Amino acid sequence: MMNKKEKVAVERIYDPEEYFDKSGVTNAVREVISLLVENRPKDPIAFLSQYFASLVEEVSVIVRAQRLVCLTHHSRPAFPDNVISAYKLLRDNGLSGKIHNELLKGLCSSLPPIITERLLSKLYCKELDAVPHLLFYNNVLTCLVCHDFKKHSELLYRELGSVCDRGVSEALFQLLSDHAESTNKYELSSALITRAIASASNYGQQYISVEEFVICALDTYIDIIQSPS
Repeated sequence: MMNKKEKVAVERIYDPEEYFDKSGVTNAVREVISLLVENRPKDPIAFLSQYFASLVEEVSVIVRAQRLVCLTHHSRPAFPDNVISAYKLLRDNGLSGKIHNELLKGLCSSLPPIITERLLSKLYCKELDAVPHLLFYNNVLTCLVCHDFKKHSELLYRELGSVCDRGVSEALFQLLSDHAESTNKYELSSALITRAIASASNYGQQYISVEEFVICALDTYIDIIQSPS
């Protein structure tokens, strides 16, 4: 028969609340529910699955930070909070220019290599530099917007079809660049496309591939990005 101390010890072993607290389950569940409510993903089950899988995977803090900033689209209200979480995670692990650069490199991994090189050359910090939150936020956002523009450019190329040749593309991106400089807005509008077709001097003479079209589009985007001072 168990004495009083042994009985208390057994009861504590089987106390669910204490078990969840000590094992970290309580904190993990609270955090993922908070993220779920803030981000409201289209597929919440997949979101939960990815979150818990990331907890047991042996990944670097840079990868964890990258996942945090990519939890939701940058246009969503939860995005700034996600960036703050990523920033704090990296700051607590010795955030420096080098770590900042590695994060941006990961965010740009699916862009064309030539675009990644040009973009990062404008955003990179010196390896030992401190990285303030505002700079961190702006550079992360710049990389994500570049991804959006890549997708938008691919869709535009398909929509233009046979109209999209090298002459029209060159005219379009020149107009786009001029428009961005004068209005500080970077938009591929139907009005710009119509003007580009009308002003193209060699319309219909030379084919341009979707890869070339996207690179030209992203080049004009990168041209208006200001390097960190």
